[in-house]
Amino acid sequence: MPIVSLAELKRYAVRYDSMPLMVYREVAAHLACIPGVEAELECRKDSIFRYSDSQIEALQIRQEADADPEQVQRVLDHYGTWQYSPLQD
Repeated sequence: MPIVSLAELKRYAVRYDSMPLMVYREVAAHLACIPGVEAELECRKDSIFRYSDSQIEALQIRQEADADPEQVQRVLDHYGTWQYSPLQD
């Protein structure tokens, strides 16, 4: 994905392939504390469970116009380097 500012995105997904479910839940809880931001976990749909793989496909994030994208970025950066994908509205 080309470099895009989070301020330009209103709905997107982030992924961190080796992140455990518990940490994804923690990130989602942190993001939910930011006014104008909603975060929802998307579970993997693989039929085979692999303990070493994350059980989460992505963390879907929605930002309202009044959300602080810099605060969102600080939270995400705290946990590592994410893969970003814009989502359709």
